[in-house]
Amino acid sequence: MNLIAWPSELTSSIARLRLLIRAFAYFRPDAGRIGISVGLLLAGIGVNLLKPWPLAILVDSVLGNRPYPTWLPSHVQAWAQPAQITAIVAASLVIYMVHSAVCAGHVYLTIGIGLRGLRRVRDAVFGRIQRLSLRHCTTVGDVIFRAGTDTCAFQILFQEGLLIVVSATGTLLFMTVMMARLNLYLTAIALVAVPVLLVSIKAFGGAMRSRGMAAQQAESKVYSFIHQGITALPLIQSHAREHHEQERFTAQTEAARQKKMAQQGLEVFYWSSISVILGACTLGVTWVGAQEVLAAKLTLGELLVFLAYVAQLFEPLHQLSKVGATLSSASASTRRVFEILDAPEDVRDRPGARPVLRGLDIDGPAGLPTSAEDMFASAGAHAALPGRPLQIYGNVTYDDVSFAYEPARPTLHHVSFKLLAGTSAAIIGPSGAGKTTLLNLLPRFFDPSSGAVLLEGVDLRDLRLEHLRAQIGLVLQNPIILPATVAENIAYGKPNATMAEIEAAAHYANAGAFIERLPQQYRTVVGDGGAHLSVGEKQRINLARAFLKDAPILLMDEPTSALDVESEAQVVASLFALMRGRTTLMVAHRLTTIRRVDKILVVENGRLTETGAPDDLLAEQGYYARAVTGQLDL
Repeated sequence: MNLIAWPSELTSSIARLRLLIRAFAYFRPDAGRIGISVGLLLAGIGVNLLKPWPLAILVDSVLGNRPYPTWLPSHVQAWAQPAQITAIVAASLVIYMVHSAVCAGHVYLTIGIGLRGLRRVRDAVFGRIQRLSLRHCTTVGDVIFRAGTDTCAFQILFQEGLLIVVSATGTLLFMTVMMARLNLYLTAIALVAVPVLLVSIKAFGGAMRSRGMAAQQAESKVYSFIHQGITALPLIQSHAREHHEQERFTAQTEAARQKKMAQQGLEVFYWSSISVILGACTLGVTWVGAQEVLAAKLTLGELLVFLAYVAQLFEPLHQLSKVGATLSSASASTRRVFEILDAPEDVRDRPGARPVLRGLDIDGPAGLPTSAEDMFASAGAHAALPGRPLQIYGNVTYDDVSFAYEPARPTLHHVSFKLLAGTSAAIIGPSGAGKTTLLNLLPRFFDPSSGAVLLEGVDLRDLRLEHLRAQIGLVLQNPIILPATVAENIAYGKPNATMAEIEAAAHYANAGAFIERLPQQYRTVVGDGGAHLSVGEKQRINLARAFLKDAPILLMDEPTSALDVESEAQVVASLFALMRGRTTLMVAHRLTTIRRVDKILVVENGRLTETGAPDDLLAEQGYYARAVTGQLDL
């Protein structure tokens, strides 16, 4: 025995046991149903033990000369042979019917328990995905595979793992006892298969686990390729690269096929080896049992019963041998699911995080602070009071902010600027300079690697995340439309809004006219499977959503870049109506939009290189001035 390898094998076994215990925890709420299911399972095993005995009585007592069993009523023994045969066949039919009913109830109940556990796992995974930062959701195809296909392994572990172990173990114990009562010598011969099977499971288990994990990873890459192919379809078709992408996809599916074939090839060899072992044991029992019958130590009926038990004994052994392969494959999938569930929440509430309340509007009542500077000062007085709700006006500060998706490749370097409540700023710069990343720090899609983003002088990490995001409106470059009605899309950020509020928001976003032309107006279903909308119409619904949310802070990521000239004119008018009175930070590249903001922020290579009013930056002859004069593309 390798004493050095033993501790690592023990550690590995303990880890697998903990994984299984954690997986089965999702079925704990169905403990009562599981108890009933196990009860039906044991009842089925008991009824199954009775199946061979009518045949034994028929062979030994009716067709042979052996006395009837003492437990059989005397009036039944006195029946004529035809009647006895009919009664025995009828009794067998009843036994089979009862066994079938009990097994059907067990299977139906088990399937329901498995599906409920699967639903709980998927609910947990989906909820976890919703809380993860965007950096964990870059490989969308792989995430979809884990949330959809890998989660099925939990149901498999329960139905084809745990319950098969209980069923096979129970059958093995009951059959062994019954066989030992019939003939202890034959029973010992039959049980020779058990240690051989255990050795086989041990020998093949590790290889099947590793091949199962490799097959799952290769399959998830296929899903990633499919997602990428759908997402990049316009790019692929516009460059006539369909054949190239087909070749790449075929290479990946071939790799997945090879991994899956390696996994299943080993499993086929494993199962065929087990079948040979079990067949050899059956033949050995048959040969020895025939000798016992010839020696008058065993009747023919008892041999038939024993062989029937041997067949039923080897079936649970065969099931237990398959459990090893099932657990190996399913454990690989559950481990991938737990990687999502255990992924760290990069963005979360700190202990004692403060609630957030909407502050006063800039044009507030007389006697109260109305200028942005006064609001900043007023907010600062409250910022030093930990635990108290923070009133939000929209004063934003980036204080020496740095950020990196990967430690070796920083995206932002020591960015600092201040944006007063009610003012607007446009972030411009070369592609890949870090503009969108800078924007995403404000709603805490990410947190800075160093430095801090402040709201009313308070670090965003000291505020309740849900409250913070409730005070921020977001308009993206690619408008997001959900498969729901127009009204539900507009009211997504304010689900209790009245129809009058929804219609007013649509009017402010210049969306009311085209909505009125839809088949069912605000009740028209749009998005996947719904009415087709142009990009400009989708963007105006997104703007209506932002109008209805009425947040004091507005973030926009190139909201007009995908629009034609006519749609842009309508959207820009709505944008500046939406920006009025709100703190606005936007990534922009259209000069018609940039020239109308209060401040320009130029970001180059992750650094803030210019900041100031548009007219002031024109005089400095920097990046912004060169872009305005056409020397650079924004």
